[in-house]
Amino acid sequence: MAQSTTPLEWWANISTTPTTSRKATCSLALLISWEIWKEWNDLIFNHHESSIPTIMAKIMNETSIWIVAGAKGFAALLARE
Repeated sequence: MAQSTTPLEWWANISTTPTTSRKATCSLALLISWEIWKEWNDLIFNHHESSIPTIMAKIMNETSIWIVAGAKGFAALLARE
């Protein structure tokens, strides 16, 4: 499978396959939205701006934590990357 070049291509890839867990996809959307929301708050209230690679690393770290906590669908979803 070819690697996605943009977040939109990646999202389209994982969300349109019939074998993709809808629950895992929705949970991933929630996790990403939450991390972006926290970054926005950090920028507004603490005047701290993170780079895109830093934000992506935070999202991947949080995803790993969710997988360890038992989010089984995430592991399968991210393995398709």
